[in-house]
Parts: sequence; structure tokens; C-alpha cells
Amino acid sequence: MRIFLAVFPSPGAQGVAAAAIERLRRPGDGVSWVKRENLHYTLRFMGELGASGLKRVVAAAREGVADHRRFEAALGSAGAFPDAARARVLWLGLSVGGEALVALARSVEEALRRRGFERADHAFTAHLTIGRVRIRDQDWGPRLSGVSLEADPLARFVVDTVAVVESTLSPKGSRYEARAEAILES
Repeated sequence: MRIFLAVFPSPGAQGVAAAAIERLRRPGDGVSWVKRENLHYTLRFMGELGASGLKRVVAAAREGVADHRRFEAALGSAGAFPDAARARVLWLGLSVGGEALVALARSVEEALRRRGFERADHAFTAHLTIGRVRIRDQDWGPRLSGVSLEADPLARFVVDTVAVVESTLSPKGSRYEARAEAILES
């Protein structure tokens, strides 16, 4: 099973993000845009795991959220990795809740390490991937600078769950199925 841990924004916030994608999309832009229902903040990609690995991830997720209370978050500005001129990944940040999400990811990471998993290959940054750029000879700066979602009330959501998700790849794109949830305190 291909497993990752994620926070999914509310359906309303996913709709706001999907509308931002539509504003950025251009015919032949060479971007693989993320489907609305797949928009999420990845706390940790785990890779291929068997049943026992999945059980350890679920236990770590539940342990990792134990000291965290649910919190408000809001979609923010758009950006790109490594930068807009050499974009490989297009993303949306958070205007509210970024520090709390980083702290939550850190706690989950520590719990995973206690369960015998290796350290993540890179530090967590609070970003929601909206597209993967395949044609890299374009400067996304002007288009991305026009995306700011803070004013939209639907961009706000509550982070109350970390999902343990199985990703199945197919020619039609990835399909996600939550295998378990870890609930933050209210």
C-alpha cells in the first residue's frame, strides 16, 4: 500500500482552491493539476507499506495528535517550488494556522520515529500542492502573485483530523482512500 498522512481542507476550502486552479490554468500549460477532491496538506509521505507498517503509522498518527487541539486554518497566497521562475510544484500556503500545522507535523514525525520509521527526507512546510509543472520554461510569478485567498470566507477551515491515506495510482490519476483517522482534541 502506498501510504501518506494528510490534512484535508473542508469541501468549501477545496472549492476555493479549485477555483484558484481554474484562474491559473491555461491551454497547453504543461501542468498536471490536482483534482479538487485530492487537494490536501501532506504531513508525511510514507511510501509502500505492508499491513504491519500501516498499523504502526496509524498508531503513530494517533499518538502524534494526542497533545494537539483542533485549530483554525485558512488558505493563503500561491507559490512555487523551487521558485516561480523555475517552478516544478505550484502550491497554496496558509494565511492562518501555518505554525500550528508545522507543530502538528513535527509531533507526528516524532511519533513515527518512535515507531521505527526513518526521518523524513525533507522538513515539512505547510503547502497544498495544486499542480506539478511538466514544462519548466515559463515564469509563474505574475500569475501566482494574483492569487490571494485570505478574503474568501470559504477559505477558512478547521484542522481536526489527520488522515492515514492509501494512494492508488492509475492512468486517470491518483485515487485516495482514508484507511484511518487521528482526531485532534476539541
